Amino acid sequence: MTTTDTRRVTVLGLGMMGAALAEALLNAGHDVTVWNRSPEKAEALARKGARIGGSAAEAMAVSDISIICVSNHAATMEILGAADLKPTAGALLVELTTMSPEESREVAGWAVGNGMDYLDGTIFGVPANVTGGSAMVVYSGPRALFDANEALFGAMASPKHLSDEIGSAVSFDRVYYVFGYAISHAFMVGAAIAHAKGFSIDTYTDVVVERSAVLADRLKELGAAISARNHEVTQARMETWAAAFEDALTTCREAGVDDSLPAAIKRNFDCALAAGYGDKEMSAVFEILIDGVGAPSS
Repeated sequence: MTTTDTRRVTVLGLGMMGAALAEALLNAGHDVTVWNRSPEKAEALARKGARIGGSAAEAMAVSDISIICVSNHAATMEILGAADLKPTAGALLVELTTMSPEESREVAGWAVGNGMDYLDGTIFGVPANVTGGSAMVVYSGPRALFDANEALFGAMASPKHLSDEIGSAVSFDRVYYVFGYAISHAFMVGAAIAHAKGFSIDTYTDVVVERSAVLADRLKELGAAISARNHEVTQARMETWAAAFEDALTTCREAGVDDSLPAAIKRNFDCALAAGYGDKEMSAVFEILIDGVGAPSS
């Protein structure tokens, strides 16, 4: 998507994700400078209109915004620690490298100590999602900095501001992974049961994908109930949900499929019923989870 608000931006690190970020910025019409420790990785982007910095210092010097997306925290600090690196005062450093909250705060300290502003972020999606327009980046750091650059961030992915606290976006990445990995594994458990029962995996996949839009609406409903801590029944009582899942767990066991994941879900239902939430909506499982009385961790 081309934008009339052209910005000068530098991308440091041209692995698959860094290259995708740079390409998305180029496609949006921004003036993009790129740099990578292996210069040959910049050649394809140069053919698409990017400038190539002779060094990280040179690349950062020509832009008001520098985005770092490299392999890890150590690589970031190696780049920033270069003797010739003299940041432009008031320029913005955006850290999109995967690292810990503590490591991000170390980078923030470097940025502030060198007169730069700082935001960090976590990318939800793969490189193809970035170039295809379906990725999301969650940022943390001063809201005013995010607001001032939201249009630029939107060229790379759907941008969301999480918190003014540096490192929050990195922590949120781990929170989302709990959901993402769990739903992926639940899909595979279902596929295993379908296989054991002689059902087509392709048909199973088609049904799951088609129903995903309905699941999204349900997640919004559950999220609203949890946020309000209001678990009045909207669709069915907890005891109804639990009984239905009991049948699913039985089917899993009859099929000879490992039942560790569905058994954990069943334990959470049992705990919610024992805690007196039988006449509440499924969202009340949240209450027993935050009290630490749900399924055991081992």
